Amino acid sequence: MEIAKAQADMRAAYVGGSPGVLVSGLVWLVAGWLWDRSGVESGFTALFVGGILIFPASLLVSRLVFRAPKVATANPLERLALESTFTLFAGILLAYCFLRVAPELAFPAMAVAIGVRYFVFRTVYGSAIFWVLGGALATLGAAVALTGMALPVNLALIVGALEVAFSALILLFGRIAPATPPLTQS
Repeated sequence: MEIAKAQADMRAAYVGGSPGVLVSGLVWLVAGWLWDRSGVESGFTALFVGGILIFPASLLVSRLVFRAPKVATANPLERLALESTFTLFAGILLAYCFLRVAPELAFPAMAVAIGVRYFVFRTVYGSAIFWVLGGALATLGAAVALTGMALPVNLALIVGALEVAFSALILLFGRIAPATPPLTQS
């Protein structure tokens, strides 16, 4: 299968990745709200539990709201997206460890882990916007962790707002980009 066709199939099946970025952003916003209301541990728990729900919720949005087709069975990029989840698990583990010994580093570590995972989506969806999003999140998380810089609101709220904004950009760019027909089901 040609990579351009596999990417077009992934964009069609997952609406360019926009629903996943949107759901992730909403999870980060809820986590940030809980962090402000109940502390960093409550916010982190919301981020962890909500993170588990990102894929099923975004798939539901793709199918019900956008009427997106299923991904072709032979599409190897779906496996790549799944495999990149294991890198994310490593980041979650590190962030959890920070939560226990240096709570102020837990959310920056998660921002870096999420940002790094977005780099893979450049290949999965064929859009460089994921490099920009990933770079922004990883850089922001690293800057907060390394410098301890004060932010006007907590980091989770900023990450959530960035993801929600990028989800709209991804959807918009996907609508104006030249369409490549998706693969047919095998």
